[in-house]
Amino acid sequence: MDTKAIEKFSIEAREQLLKDMEQQLYVYALDDAGRAEYAADADAIRGVVLSPAEHAQRTELYRRIEREGTLPFITTMAYTWFNRFAAIRYMELAGYLPSHVRMLTAADGSFNPECLRVATTLDLPGLDQVEVAQLIQTGDDEALYRAILIAQCNELAAFLPSVFGTVTSDALTLPQNLLNKTEFNVLYRLVTNIPEDAWVDVEILGWMYQFYNSAVKAEFFKSKRKAGAEDIAPATQLFTPDWIVRYMVDNSLGRLWMLNHPESTLREHAHAENPSDRLMEYYIEPDEEHEDFIRINSPEDITFCDPACGSGHILVYAFKMLMAIYQECGYREREISALILTKNLSGFEIDQRAAQIAQLALAMCARAYDRRFFTRNITANICVLNSIDVDMDELSLTSPLRNKEQLLQDLAHLSEIGSLMQPTPEDIAALEGDLVESNAGDLFSSNANEHVAQAIAACKALTRRFDVVVANPPYMGSSSFNPFMSKWVKKHYPDVKSDLFASFIVRIMDIAKDHGEVGIMCPFVWMFIGSYEKLRNKLIDEKTITSLIQLEYSGFAGATVPICTFTYHNSHIDGYKGGYVRLSDFVGAATQAPKALEAIQNPDCGWFYRADAGRFHDIPGSPIAYWAGSGLFHAFKMGLSMRDQFLAIVKGIFTGDNARFLRLWYEVSSKEIKRSSWALYTKGGAFRRWYGNIEHVVNWRNDAQDLRSFPGSGLGPSKYYGSYTFTWSKITSSISSFRFNDGSVYFDDASPALVIRTEDKPESRYYILGLLNSSVARHILSIIAPTLNCQVGDVSAIPVFYPEGALTSSTAQIVSSNIALSHVDWDSQETSWGFKRNPLV
Repeated sequence: MDTKAIEKFSIEAREQLLKDMEQQLYVYALDDAGRAEYAADADAIRGVVLSPAEHAQRTELYRRIEREGTLPFITTMAYTWFNRFAAIRYMELAGYLPSHVRMLTAADGSFNPECLRVATTLDLPGLDQVEVAQLIQTGDDEALYRAILIAQCNELAAFLPSVFGTVTSDALTLPQNLLNKTEFNVLYRLVTNIPEDAWVDVEILGWMYQFYNSAVKAEFFKSKRKAGAEDIAPATQLFTPDWIVRYMVDNSLGRLWMLNHPESTLREHAHAENPSDRLMEYYIEPDEEHEDFIRINSPEDITFCDPACGSGHILVYAFKMLMAIYQECGYREREISALILTKNLSGFEIDQRAAQIAQLALAMCARAYDRRFFTRNITANICVLNSIDVDMDELSLTSPLRNKEQLLQDLAHLSEIGSLMQPTPEDIAALEGDLVESNAGDLFSSNANEHVAQAIAACKALTRRFDVVVANPPYMGSSSFNPFMSKWVKKHYPDVKSDLFASFIVRIMDIAKDHGEVGIMCPFVWMFIGSYEKLRNKLIDEKTITSLIQLEYSGFAGATVPICTFTYHNSHIDGYKGGYVRLSDFVGAATQAPKALEAIQNPDCGWFYRADAGRFHDIPGSPIAYWAGSGLFHAFKMGLSMRDQFLAIVKGIFTGDNARFLRLWYEVSSKEIKRSSWALYTKGGAFRRWYGNIEHVVNWRNDAQDLRSFPGSGLGPSKYYGSYTFTWSKITSSISSFRFNDGSVYFDDASPALVIRTEDKPESRYYILGLLNSSVARHILSIIAPTLNCQVGDVSAIPVFYPEGALTSSTAQIVSSNIALSHVDWDSQETSWGFKRNPLV
């Protein structure tokens, strides 16, 4: 789908609707200034007398805005009308409107609403035909159109209450001039800016939601503030690419069905003529049969959950697959939709707006197979996890909730922690006990009881476990956590506290049933870096990675981090060889899906691998090194430790304020450097092997007294300053490079160092430097440190073999010569401290 037109419209529609809402509040004196001037029960505004209906509506809105606040109300109504308009447009093009009359266009697709032409015969609940006749007689098409739109929304509210809601007082916020053919009319632009063929697939609704929120997301990241409850959803939600959704569901839900029913024809759907109808196209066949899986006899037994469902893209594809499964089992098409929504699919979401889109999308899927679906009073099981305030002051002295302070705190922040919350049976018992006690004594307000009832429903939903769990969890680093979230995640997910996505991976292990199937899309840093080693060990030792696709760095246009997607079986199968696809060599988002599909269809392509995850433990840190050959595993198992070859492998100095303590060497008097007031300093730099990148000096006056006392600084292992070292640039573009430094050069945190023992022979020193700069080390680092950061632990993990005979000596001689040549080359540049004269002079 080409989303450019959708993106442009959604962003601009949000801006326009916010202005429209402000204008409507001004018209009815509901903005801050208007409410200060006109009371809630005012009969006239600026000399204009309100009709009885307008009077009642304004009074209700006045009180609502006082409760919610002006800006939150404007924001809510803007997205509410956006969702309503998008839903009506989708349904009119799909032919799903109950009246079968176009509300936004004529039959030829032009912006000339058909409903105006047939207004006298429209059968919409609440549409007063007497009023219709009067408006037609006076030629007031604008008022007539507003009345029809409101009636249409109210009719749809009976079928889709979460999306439409009954339009009562908020009718006053419906924008003006809805028939104008100008750029200021959102309805006109909705029809003219997005081509009709873009509305063929229901996923357009998810794209519109994401793009609508893009400005909010950009503003949050620009502000660098800590994430409040209102920030988390727009800042973290990404519309999952369709091919990744298919891969995850194919290899979780599809896998579970195929394990139970190997005779199934489900895989034949991969060859459907219409690409949108294809199923199991990305299914990776198990390498061997096994009996460790949940037994499913009937499609009605399957439970599927997306614990961070957003606008429902994953659930929509799961719906399509379940439809095919039910059809294969002989169910009647008209009864399947209701079964899927009531028995199979569930979702959790912290954002009411996203949940509305998810429920709408699933309703559209159901309506496609069941013409009478709207009359069946069925809505998708999307649990919106809003914060719930249970006031301790309203509890009786004997309430069991008085001993549940942590539970009440979690509920109060539920819109932040969402489905990461793990209620216990004791928590639910305490909530139910309080409700029974308060009802028996009739001591508390119905409002308090309602909150407790909401808490019971949310906690019970969060304790359910599912056969299949698939998610694209939120990505947010701990640096963006607000104080509550930071403390809460550290307490409940201590081993994966650095990012929300990792916490979700652990939480999903409990949401999925034992022996269930899981699919996840997330940043691929968990596969390699040291802070996620415990997570890797848990996945390797307690679960079974059944498949994984590692995308190229720019393989997902929607994220600023490199991505992977993987599936696992929620128990351990010893010796299982999962299927892995490595897309690192294929640049750009457009290449990822076809190359993944090619690998699945042709495992001999060169970028498809089979690997037993248990072998990853042979490599220090247990990276997910699925493409490593047997020789490399042997090297890690039998080789000497790089760490043991040196006095230490350490991080360097962190000044806390480089502008204060660092200078380029030529910005400081050479006398100051020679007197040791300033010390030569390397802080990483560009790719350069053997020698060089010594461009800075660090303030070392009085033995670095100012630096040592500066808040936020860190001198690291200062006892090694003055030692011979091999340093490298921690941040690389692709390839690490190692350099020799004598004891006169200090090193930065961005330029860690291997500290050479004074008793080591030069031969062994240089041999190892040669190894570090070789293609062998480069290959090893590409496996254990494939990110842009090459850390101390990564270099420490490189195995060392000393060959017998003259090879070590000859290698050392070559390296020594390379150092000398590189030294001369570096000093030939005027930016080198050792520069004497230009070699061309």
